[in-house]
Amino acid sequence: MRAALAAACLILACGRAVPNLDSPGQTIVCFGDSLTAGVGRGDGASYPEHLARQLDAEVVNAGVPGDTASQALRRIDRVLAADPWLVVIELGGNDILRRVPLETTESALDAIVERLLEAGVVPLLIEVRGPFGRRYGKLFDRLESRHGVPVIRDVLPKLLLDRRYKSDSIHLNAAGYERLADSVARRIEPLMRRRAA
Repeated sequence: MRAALAAACLILACGRAVPNLDSPGQTIVCFGDSLTAGVGRGDGASYPEHLARQLDAEVVNAGVPGDTASQALRRIDRVLAADPWLVVIELGGNDILRRVPLETTESALDAIVERLLEAGVVPLLIEVRGPFGRRYGKLFDRLESRHGVPVIRDVLPKLLLDRRYKSDSIHLNAAGYERLADSVARRIEPLMRRRAA
């Protein structure tokens, strides 16, 4: 019953069915910046490592510290070379820190999502915003509406405002990455079940 409700919520949240669930890809790729790479985790695991264990699936960590959305866009071919069926996109934090114009960030994220959709991959966005990036919430609203892709909302912003889950001013600690992985896994699990049905 819970799985059915989760799947229904995903459809309702996007206004339509999640695209490309019939993807022939084999892996899950976590595509992002230092938060995906796992900077600050100490002796703990990165969120993609936690995610791989939780989902019992192959998860590729494609996190590069310092990447803006535009810089990450240049790596999209390498992401596609990992044969993903789903790509978790965590980008925008460095754009906020460097005061990159919102339109530039949105254009790059839009291009990333389009490339993934054209390749038959499921994009899953993690909402990123911060003290200087409140307008970014609207950016993710637009991407969700434009492409019909799911967005994980509020989780990362809340973790980054909670000192218990921080290693420094901009990175999570081991506990924070585990919490992030929990939230990502909860969104992917119903997609995996629907894909296998």
